[in-house]
Amino acid sequence: MIRINFALVVLFGILSAGLLLESCNKNDNVEPFNDSGRTALDYAQECEAIFGPFPRFSCEDAITVPATKNGVPITNESWDPNDCDCPMAFGKPCETDYRVGRYTGLNSDGTENSDVVWLTNCRDGGLGVIGYKFSTGETCFLSIADNGDPNNAPQPNENGYNDTWQTPSIVSADNCVNCHMASPFIHTPAVDQLMNPFNPSELLVPITGYEPYSVVGAEFKQPFTTNIQNSCTSCHRPQCTEFFQNYPLDELVMPAPFQNATDFDHSNISDADRQAIRDWCNTLEL
Repeated sequence: MIRINFALVVLFGILSAGLLLESCNKNDNVEPFNDSGRTALDYAQECEAIFGPFPRFSCEDAITVPATKNGVPITNESWDPNDCDCPMAFGKPCETDYRVGRYTGLNSDGTENSDVVWLTNCRDGGLGVIGYKFSTGETCFLSIADNGDPNNAPQPNENGYNDTWQTPSIVSADNCVNCHMASPFIHTPAVDQLMNPFNPSELLVPITGYEPYSVVGAEFKQPFTTNIQNSCTSCHRPQCTEFFQNYPLDELVMPAPFQNATDFDHSNISDADRQAIRDWCNTLEL
């Protein structure tokens, strides 16, 4: 089992929990909806100007995340994280039909652009998409509308795009960076069971570490930053854990891929540095 000091695992962005495009609002701290007036197509065109043409996103291309207990596939979903080996962070921790997909970016001539990656998140009949450009850190967050077909969603150059995809104002109202605080991609015991089918030596969900990270679109908040300089932030952006519902991020075995959510190092090294990050997180009033 891979282990590192607990001092270096608390509150780190790359070491977050669960790729998602779900709401990160708290019930008592929901931001008022502010419609910019831009359409889903407006935002798609802004993203395409940076990333190149969108692939054809479909949940039929996504890979099912294994749901097991003691290595045996479960048939009944559960709200108890102890009922599966590798729980998810948000919503139902033990779910049998959660899927994640990965696409390489495209150039205008249809060839692959390895500087761009797209991740799809398929859960509860929805389709969420995160696009990331490695060289610049620019990130786009997309989500289909409630009545959209996750297996047949149109591309920006096709009819019905605005009817199928949410506007950037609606997506941004979910406060994406409250959870995707330090990295565009969040890692959990669940998703880090999956390897990239095009390169089995790497995880399906990319590890971006301390690489550049910013969010495309005036509707979106930018990732939180801090001037704290200590043994934690020398390698990692802080990641506040307020919204990881099913287990504290601190208690995961790092680095990814995680082994499980309960066997962790109780080391008290760097307590003061970890507390400084917790104190900073509290100032954000997430």
